[in-house]
Amino acid sequence: MPLTMLSPGKEAVIEVCRTKDTTRKFLEGLGIIPGVSISVISEFSGNLIVAVKGSRFALNRGVAQQVLVQA
Repeated sequence: MPLTMLSPGKEAVIEVCRTKDTTRKFLEGLGIIPGVSISVISEFSGNLIVAVKGSRFALNRGVAQQVLVQA
């Protein structure tokens, strides 16, 4: 399911990022790679605040829609 479907406070494992190569490389630099746990902290103005490996990031809703996770 897309990351945007994950409820705040829930944790899931990243399956795949279906983004452009440049965006995928950027996300990989942030630690958003397949097999890593990610959780949604909150939603703010349509964007998601997520936690990965102890760090928090804001993701654009369009990008978050292309990150598929398994709950």
